[in-house]
Amino acid sequence: MNLRFEELREVRLRFFILLLVLGFSLQPCIAQTLRKINIDEIPQRRIRKYIVSRSIDKMDDFSSIHASWNKDIDKSDFNVIEKTFFLNCEPDEAWEFYRHANVFNIWNGKSVRFGLLISKCSNSIISTSKCSFHEIDTGDVYFLNLKLMKGLLNVQVAFEIISIDQDKRLLEFSYIENNKSSGKQSLQFLDDGPGRTKIIHRSYFKSNSFLRDKIFYPYFHKKFITEFHSNMNHIISSKNLPFTIIK
Repeated sequence: MNLRFEELREVRLRFFILLLVLGFSLQPCIAQTLRKINIDEIPQRRIRKYIVSRSIDKMDDFSSIHASWNKDIDKSDFNVIEKTFFLNCEPDEAWEFYRHANVFNIWNGKSVRFGLLISKCSNSIISTSKCSFHEIDTGDVYFLNLKLMKGLLNVQVAFEIISIDQDKRLLEFSYIENNKSSGKQSLQFLDDGPGRTKIIHRSYFKSNSFLRDKIFYPYFHKKFITEFHSNMNHIISSKNLPFTIIK
């Protein structure tokens, strides 16, 4: 009986992944890989300035980009924020969905906009569009524009995917070096009972500013990650998958 249940569960998961891939990849256009950054194609001025000021657009080898986090770092030196979100679907389904979602859909809200994606593994630019597909991988570097105070202030941020643990369903990403803040964030997808998933979003961060670390970062960060998961809520809902977000 248990074996039959596991077989049905495996079939359901495979069917879900197939639908997900079809929904995101079989579109009129696909993702392309490029070797050089075309700075003019990046819509956000702050991100263009960030990339040019660090000569990232001149790099022949993107492995020169480094994450600010490594395994020898003492977590106790960092501030910590943790929020929990709940989904009405199986953990394996949620895990696969988050790993395959379109970057334009994830970061296309009022406060956060996608700018550029670099793959260190393939040493290339992933040129994405609203109809493209890309599976998150270690070494991916994302450049985002954050709107503060309804766009009166725009801040650029870049982070690298540093760890993907399939068995633990744990995804970790780190701010790259020379960001305003250093540290890492993690998403872990846990079983919360039949048909339920608990996502723990944990952030370790610090900077050289007391006001940023104690006032501005906590307030805006909670806003940004809630928008991120709300965008996932919208995407999942559009696929007729139930999703409950707890703020």
